[in-house]
Amino acid sequence: MIETKNFFVDPQDVTELKTSIIGVVCKGVCKGTGLLIVQDVFVDCICQKEYQNKIKFLVANIPKKYWDFTLRNLTKEFTEENRGALAILQQFREKIEMVTQEGIGLYIQGSVGLAKSALSFHIVKNAISKNIISYSIRMSQLTKLIFDSLRDPQAKDHLEYIKRDVQLLMVDEIEKDYRVGDLSQFQGIQVNDFFGAIYEKRKSLIVTSNVPKTGLKGFQAGNVIDRLEELIDIVLTGASYRRSDTAFNKLME
Repeated sequence: MIETKNFFVDPQDVTELKTSIIGVVCKGVCKGTGLLIVQDVFVDCICQKEYQNKIKFLVANIPKKYWDFTLRNLTKEFTEENRGALAILQQFREKIEMVTQEGIGLYIQGSVGLAKSALSFHIVKNAISKNIISYSIRMSQLTKLIFDSLRDPQAKDHLEYIKRDVQLLMVDEIEKDYRVGDLSQFQGIQVNDFFGAIYEKRKSLIVTSNVPKTGLKGFQAGNVIDRLEELIDIVLTGASYRRSDTAFNKLME
């Protein structure tokens, strides 16, 4: 059974997901039960397996936009421009069990539209397939969660889950919260303590940013930036990876 954390999985999302997958993906083979009888034994239909997989994406807080992303979504030009960076990311993905055990992480940097989030989620989805407990969150959402946890027991449980159980944490857009860079301020202390706990527990961390580590000054406290120095730098360059023909092809199918 898949364990769902009710503090960040909306029951309505689960219901909608089940309705859209069970008996649909298999084109009615299981008659909407999610089960098949094979040699007098009940087995999961392909739609049930797909449903379970997507539930894991919900639990990991992966936006639906990236559920079906693969490297085939990248343009040829983007792939050629970033061949070296993509090779490192693929190595990290293939060795995900080792890197999470060792607490190895990535700092993926590049301008808008360069697949930083998409490639990170590509890695996180692979980690999930290996039963590695993974979670993703934007920096602005993380800051809110940290402060909510001071007065809301449910938010506190949510934050403790991330600090205690999650093995691979992705923090998206780490420079998008300008309020947490000053250790003389309460918010700076709280965020610094969070990243300190992640660092001390040797969590594997994937960070995305529009700026290099040196550009984080003023956005994050010096202690946080110093800890991020251990992350492997991945710099993406060139034009946007997004293909305008993808949506057109879907429309014309």
